[in-house]
Amino acid sequence: MALTKRNRNLIFIIAGALVVLLGGGGIAYAALFAGDEPQPVATTPTPTPTPTPTPTPTPTPEKPEPAEIPTSTALHAMIDGWSGADSKKIADIMPQIGDAASGRMAAYIDAPRVKEATTALSTEVSVEPGETYEISAQVRAGTRELEKAAATIRIGDTKIPFGEVNGDWSEITGEFTAPDGEDTATIEIRVQDAVSALGIDDVTMTPASGGDNIVPNASFENVSGEWGILNDSLILRETGAAMGVALPDGDAQWSVTTSDGDAVAEGTEEVKNGIARIGLDDVTQGYYTFSVTDSDGRQISTPFGVVDYTGTHITPDDRFGVATHADQSWYFDSADAIRAVGFGLARNDVLWDQNETSPGQYSFSDHYVNEFGKFSSHGIDLLGIVNYGNPLYDGGNTPASPEAVDAFGRYAAAIAKNFDVAGLEVFNEFNHDRFQTGSCGSAPECYPPLVKATEKYVEEVDPDIPIVSGSTANYDGDWFRGLWPTGVIENSDAMSFHPYNKWIYDTPESLSTVVREANSDMKDITGTTVPIWITEFGWTTGAELGQQVSYANQAERLVRAELTAFSYGVEKYFWYDLVNDSTDGNQHEGNFGIFEQRRDGIQALPPKPAAFTQALLINELGGRGNPDRVDAGDGVKTAVFGKNDDKVRTAWTLEGERDATFSVSGPVEVTTMWGSTKTVKPKDGKVTVTVGSSPVFIKEK
Repeated sequence: MALTKRNRNLIFIIAGALVVLLGGGGIAYAALFAGDEPQPVATTPTPTPTPTPTPTPTPTPEKPEPAEIPTSTALHAMIDGWSGADSKKIADIMPQIGDAASGRMAAYIDAPRVKEATTALSTEVSVEPGETYEISAQVRAGTRELEKAAATIRIGDTKIPFGEVNGDWSEITGEFTAPDGEDTATIEIRVQDAVSALGIDDVTMTPASGGDNIVPNASFENVSGEWGILNDSLILRETGAAMGVALPDGDAQWSVTTSDGDAVAEGTEEVKNGIARIGLDDVTQGYYTFSVTDSDGRQISTPFGVVDYTGTHITPDDRFGVATHADQSWYFDSADAIRAVGFGLARNDVLWDQNETSPGQYSFSDHYVNEFGKFSSHGIDLLGIVNYGNPLYDGGNTPASPEAVDAFGRYAAAIAKNFDVAGLEVFNEFNHDRFQTGSCGSAPECYPPLVKATEKYVEEVDPDIPIVSGSTANYDGDWFRGLWPTGVIENSDAMSFHPYNKWIYDTPESLSTVVREANSDMKDITGTTVPIWITEFGWTTGAELGQQVSYANQAERLVRAELTAFSYGVEKYFWYDLVNDSTDGNQHEGNFGIFEQRRDGIQALPPKPAAFTQALLINELGGRGNPDRVDAGDGVKTAVFGKNDDKVRTAWTLEGERDATFSVSGPVEVTTMWGSTKTVKPKDGKVTVTVGSSPVFIKEK
């Protein structure tokens, strides 16, 4: 497509004068550096100067119009002829299709966290020694406003900064002279800090004396991907929603249906060079199934969600976390799914026996190094569980001897040194016989030594890392009432539990009772409180033990539980868990996930409805704090976030249908848990919305 904007910024430094020439009608500025000699002192009276007329003010340059966020689709595929950085350093490097500066494809770099300057993409070219080359590239970012991009094209000693970019393509240029004796050069796209959906296209390097572009695959048109659906995530932005596919050339027939099988959209897309982008322009916010049949008659389908968020990703919220199992193969590259939903945190075991096999020597398993590294590069922090025993101490049982407890604390510090942690949780379900093998047992007084040792050694690494104590199986009030008299609250920054008690599992609103009890007990026994983190809770869709819920009910209970928890003061909530641990849909433990395991022909994790409702919830709250509750009518549950006129009200009921009434200052947008929206106008300063068991979101427009 044609470029929507082309900027060329040139900087010259000439003999003590800085001259900046800005293309596109910008401002030319010259600053001359005068000497430091004093001006001569006048020996005769100086005539009174004639007043100088006031000059006509120079017009202030108009602020550029905001750009549109790019609507291209990132593909889980390889860019031929180019090498990419490890995803532990740069989150995502891949081709993108659609809305390119030249042709159909462009390169895509997304890096929410960059620890050091890194070469994200590179390719080698053959050069003539001593020859000067003119370089240009089209660049953009996933922002509406112009922002300085922390990225540079580097060739040898030549550096070409991206400068200020937004969602429109703009051109950067420079020159490179090949050193004598050198017949190759490396073109590097370097990233120095976080970048959002950076786009690069049409990279050229041509001899100044004339000749062809020497950059291989300069417009990134040649890509390699496995047959099927190539989207890196199946939680899509409503604006520009599309499926990227690798299929045989020819016409592909596609359709989108609801969970009930109702047709939403369908069409035909021509596949060229093995790749196509299938735009889903008529598909609004919701949860769907996409199916496509290629020109050979081969079909593939996947569930997906569409959320109406405004940026390139849902803004992550670190109140929300999710349990992961990085040591399992189905969690490979799961950071993309975590980020797509908007989780800010991941909770994972860091098993002691795997990482300290010689006393005092720590070598972390590759699955932790790799997957935790990807979490970090994707902007996701780790709640690490300092877990279980080690054969080097107390025979591998739960640490109880002074030597074992001390080693446990030192190991916790090693985790803090090696990974980006948002907290360390001391053991997992210490009160559960399944995990408790120590000589002291599972009594609450046996637990504080582990907490104190963890705090002691982690504080030496970073005193700001929260130490999370408790982590009980179920909410065990008696156990906590035995714990608090030990004084361990002084060594804790938060307390946690996993409220799988049947009465809470059946009715998530019962979380209100245990949260109030936990706070009351802490205050009564210790005179103080620490924040409550629910570090594990979820529902299974597997029927093995008769505790299953439907996919839709899992999605609904997720929203009800999290809204209840936050409205009663819980600080963080970690859903259990991210991905089904089994492909057997009947298994109990294996079906708590909000994503299914990967399927052949689908690069991203297929979302269950709960992944969609989790993403919708995080997006609707939009980071608003100050959780509260209001009276909206008999039998109506509420949770309210935000202040003043910037509030999100949520409402639902467990009593069939009820009318929820709120005082508002104008029309409101009502969004159901399944994504549909409508506008409701107030009457006498109030709006009334009929609600059921699925929460709705109410925002003033």
